[in-house]
Amino acid sequence: MRILFRVIVVGSALLLGACGFHLREQAQLPPGLQRIHLEIADQGSLLYRDLPAALERSGATVEENAGPGIASLRIPVSTLAPQPLSVGSTARVREYSMRYHVEIEAVDASGTTVLPRQAIDLNREYTFDETQALGVAAQEDELRKQLQRDMVQAILRRIAALSRPAG
Repeated sequence: MRILFRVIVVGSALLLGACGFHLREQAQLPPGLQRIHLEIADQGSLLYRDLPAALERSGATVEENAGPGIASLRIPVSTLAPQPLSVGSTARVREYSMRYHVEIEAVDASGTTVLPRQAIDLNREYTFDETQALGVAAQEDELRKQLQRDMVQAILRRIAALSRPAG
């Protein structure tokens, strides 16, 4: 029985490795972005709180102030809002799309623009049930949190891609 269990565990690990699955890891930041200053327009968002922590877990030092030898990651636009997706027969919105739009740009420690201004958009759809108004509010709040976490990961992947060779 123990041998069968070991075979199953080892077999599962081999199958997961063969399909390309791997646990989420920290981003490998380019050398010019190891010391970085963040400029985030929406300072009340979870992005403002979570992105510095994620950068530090990836080995960067997040600086309070910009200066010589310090890279800069700018997020001048950050909007998170529901948009009507479909309307029911009673002319009331039945489905929404929660859209998170962020624009980012990065300048390395030498002052060279390494990531020209570009947009990242994330969307999640959800239904609205008038009879479950409290549940919908909680669902919307959870969607916002998930989108903010996903946005942090999307930004890190975009930055990490700078250190990979083109092609």
